[in-house]
Amino acid sequence: MRERTLPRVSQQYKDDQRGEILAAARRCFLRNGFHRTSMQDVFTEAGKSAGAVYRYFPKKEDMIVAVAAQNLDDVAGVLRAALARGTGENGVGEVMAELLEAVTDLHRDRQLANMAVLVWSEAQRNQELADRLTAATVEMSAEVAGLVRDRQEAGAWTGAPAEALAQAILSLLPGFLFNLALSGPDGVAGFPDAVRTLLPQ
Repeated sequence: MRERTLPRVSQQYKDDQRGEILAAARRCFLRNGFHRTSMQDVFTEAGKSAGAVYRYFPKKEDMIVAVAAQNLDDVAGVLRAALARGTGENGVGEVMAELLEAVTDLHRDRQLANMAVLVWSEAQRNQELADRLTAATVEMSAEVAGLVRDRQEAGAWTGAPAEALAQAILSLLPGFLFNLALSGPDGVAGFPDAVRTLLPQ
């Protein structure tokens, strides 16, 4: 008698399932916050059984870290895209302004800023999340520092280390995200042009 074998599940299927669960968790977290969201809320939102969810995320903290990582990846991605265009006449102000504009577009689609505020708060009690935030900030600062060095070679900002300048410049981003979460896109519409004025180099 031939042994019966179960069909193999493709990696694409697994990735899709995980993505659907994360999208559902994100909606729940944005609606209710991390700690007022239960696993049952996620099961219901995703339309999946407990077993299907636990297969990918054994506990809620795993989903919180995964959603936070998505948010960080989104921000890092738009920063790299802006930096890639930050050559020639495009100085630091133009790069940062483009970053803020791209972040606003992402926020419209995914409520990026609201999730960022939730993540910052959670990082005060979740060391894994805090470590991820620190690592992402260090990496993004290093990338901005490369652009700052280019401008220093052109004669701008020669009085301070590129690393310190990059950290100061990048600190515009959390402030922008906070204002975007509170006021929405219309409330921060003038920020990108203001950054272009403040950082013309």
